[in-house]
Amino acid sequence: MLLLRKNYLILILSLSPFFAQSQDPELSKIYMEQADQVYAEAKDAIEIAKEIYVQAVEADTNNVRANFMAGRLYLETVNRDYSTKYFERVKRLNPRYKFNIDYLLGRGYQYGLEFEKALKYFQAYKKRLLANKGYRGGDRTGLSIVNERISECLNGMEIIDMPTLYTIENVGESINSAWPDYAPVLNEDETVMIFTSRRQQDNTNENVDSDNFYFEDIFISKRKGVTWDDAKNIGTNINTLYHDSNLYLTRDGKTLYIYSDEGRGDIFYSTENENEEWSKPRPIEGRINSEGFSEQSVCISADGEFMLFASNRPGGFGGFDIYGCYKENGKWMRPFNMGPVINTKYDEDGPYLANDGITLYFSSKGQKGFGGFDVFKTVYNDKDQKWGKPENLGYPVNTVDDEVYFHPSKDGKRGYLASVREEGQGFTDIYMVKYTGNLGQTARSRIVKLQEKENNYVTDEDLKTKQLIDSVLSIAAYQVYFDVNSSMVDQEYEAKLKDMSTFLKGNTNLGVQISAFSSADGNARYNLELSNKRAQAVLQFFVEQGVEEDRLAARGFGVLSGTDDKSRRAEVKILNLADL
Repeated sequence: MLLLRKNYLILILSLSPFFAQSQDPELSKIYMEQADQVYAEAKDAIEIAKEIYVQAVEADTNNVRANFMAGRLYLETVNRDYSTKYFERVKRLNPRYKFNIDYLLGRGYQYGLEFEKALKYFQAYKKRLLANKGYRGGDRTGLSIVNERISECLNGMEIIDMPTLYTIENVGESINSAWPDYAPVLNEDETVMIFTSRRQQDNTNENVDSDNFYFEDIFISKRKGVTWDDAKNIGTNINTLYHDSNLYLTRDGKTLYIYSDEGRGDIFYSTENENEEWSKPRPIEGRINSEGFSEQSVCISADGEFMLFASNRPGGFGGFDIYGCYKENGKWMRPFNMGPVINTKYDEDGPYLANDGITLYFSSKGQKGFGGFDVFKTVYNDKDQKWGKPENLGYPVNTVDDEVYFHPSKDGKRGYLASVREEGQGFTDIYMVKYTGNLGQTARSRIVKLQEKENNYVTDEDLKTKQLIDSVLSIAAYQVYFDVNSSMVDQEYEAKLKDMSTFLKGNTNLGVQISAFSSADGNARYNLELSNKRAQAVLQFFVEQGVEEDRLAARGFGVLSGTDDKSRRAEVKILNLADL
């Protein structure tokens, strides 16, 4: 096992601002040597290595390799869009330093949701690739991958233009660690969460795997009130010295399905007894597990009679597909492919059938997404006996990173998933997704009503434009302004918001639509996230004053045209629920 003297490195980082006051190539070289050593020795120190490469850049901004490594490690960790600062400098100092530098720049801008800039660089790289068809260097990115990125950006430009009615909250440090934490599964009343982690603390194996992360173990946490207890290892009856990961927890919380390496990947299950002890896992009965192929992710319907799972067995549409299976006389029957509406030539994973039995959530790399796995929703039509066209849950649920294993709550107002986010504890963290209500469709409906009054015809494409959204905002509303980079509601607005809350509590037929915006200070991702936080801050204020959350809807629209001080605001509108 490789160990790292982190305290020594932290000391270096704490002294670095003192030494890096001016251009110092020799100091930059020292930083580079230290960063190279850290990066080579321990994967868990990638963040530290990144910071040292950044210090090497600060010591000598003309150090091309330092800039490249800083950008590269940003792409490999969090805040991936920050990589563009360093890759732009590489391109300016030495355009031929890396064959695929334009591709890397495109990726950085794609992560920043700046899809137009990303497209420019992807197209430039594609042109270079086609002009050098014989090039086979290690810094070559293939044409098929570039075409995928271009398609993702085109999708992203369309999806991001109308942000969806969800917000994201980190579930907290009692569950998340500085290591990868993912695959949350919960019982029906959301009092038990089981998840997979590669953390060091409480791990069954004190050693690391070949990638220098600790082995996967399954952890459990229980909720008391609104807080989660500190997560604990679920125990050696389930966890081994090697990789163990969970797949699904039954709604009563008594049966846990897990992934086993046997048979190249099979589904096993364990049951909990009255003493809260979990049994030794055993293979799922029936024809679910295949010979020589992998089965991963599983979900069982609320009535216990239908199962969904993902597998790469032969006969699918490509990669991993989602399969269904009915139970007859207590036994799982022959699985069947869920068909081309859901499955694509790429990977599908993480199916979850909601309590209504007709709403299916799943993740896909082949549906209309904007990077990695995106979460989609499809609804079964009993009359047509067909699944509807999958709908991307949009930003901020989905990002350019992977979003897999979405677990909705019984009432559909919440969900849980794992993702890499700027505000995370470390690598992959577990988040709660909150649906902010049907009121969010108000913006669209008010646009239609406004245009109808002017006798104008409005198409669906028109409804996506900023101009029409801006026109809706001309309707009188209470304005809450924010400081630069802030999402805190200032005291000067509290009295008015309290008056509105009192009025709402006395008129239950009314609701509130909150639309928030930002100035153009940051990139697209930052501005959209900031506007979402501002919208949620106002929504939370109303909730704390006793207004029911299902009467409130909040969404961020990112940058709004206008002067900066007037752009940093939230529009608060009281609406008649009967008109919606």
